[in-house]
Amino acid sequence: MQFKDVILLHEDFLNDFGFRLDGRSLYYVKEITLGKQMLFFHHTQYEEVSYLEYHLGIRNEKVENIVHRFLPSLGDYKERSITLVTTLDSIDSKLPRRFLVDNDQEINEVIRGVEKFLVSKGFGYLDALSSGESLERFFNSDIDTPIPTQNFTYRSARGATLAKLYNPKVYEDVKNKYLTMLHEKQVTPFTLASFINLLDYLEHI
Repeated sequence: MQFKDVILLHEDFLNDFGFRLDGRSLYYVKEITLGKQMLFFHHTQYEEVSYLEYHLGIRNEKVENIVHRFLPSLGDYKERSITLVTTLDSIDSKLPRRFLVDNDQEINEVIRGVEKFLVSKGFGYLDALSSGESLERFFNSDIDTPIPTQNFTYRSARGATLAKLYNPKVYEDVKNKYLTMLHEKQVTPFTLASFINLLDYLEHI
């Protein structure tokens, strides 16, 4: 089964929950007040088997528009970037990070299982993280713990921006924590300068 065919098998189900397939990115997208909820796939095909991996995402438009003024972005990435990406196994440890499928019947079984998960936990998870305040807590309540799907350059920029916009009373502490960690990680002078320029912008809005 071709990748696009697998994606289309979810279409009727996801349409019922307000998601529409973006034909350009092949992501399912639901418009929300602050941006978008997203569901997308990676399908890796080998000679004998294939792997199917699902991701849930939140795009906060205001945050992405700010951080990409200062972080390097190739092409139209800033239009497609996702503030937070989560794998299914990070929401439910009983699920694998990716599914091994040998044939079309197994693909259908995976799809049924994923749709059941989305109804029981996945959509609720997206809704719970769709406010700026909840995203800020996710990024900044435990800065020392990595976000597996996010490199630290982007995590620090998004975390500082979220704090300034949605929880300004913690902004100074959050900003200083990220700045210290960027120094400790010995990021490039360009990366550090980009972050400092972002902070300067944030302190004047």
